[in-house]
Amino acid sequence: MRTADLHDARESLEYWEGRLARLPRWALGRRREARSMAARWNERVRDAERSVYGDGVLGTALMLAFERRLPLRVRRSGRRAARIAIGVSAAVMAACAALVVLACAAVLQLLF
Repeated sequence: MRTADLHDARESLEYWEGRLARLPRWALGRRREARSMAARWNERVRDAERSVYGDGVLGTALMLAFERRLPLRVRRSGRRAARIAIGVSAAVMAACAALVVLACAAVLQLLF
């Protein structure tokens, strides 16, 4: 696949995702079509990126070097990883705060 095909696939994906965002909630049929087409173009963009730059870490590095962008699969999974990291860090901070409170209670218990 050529880079022109990749560019066309990205444009089509952008169009269908934009159309889905612009359609009113009550336009169920048109929203279903836009969602379906966006999913198809999402797969085509991923396949085109894989075809042009390769798969794995090397493909990601090449795409980052040549286009200064991450592959679609990495961007989408990166958002998910960021949400998980935020949740985990909040849980760790809550556990640390609980340990500090327990330590303070133990120290006060020993002093008095």
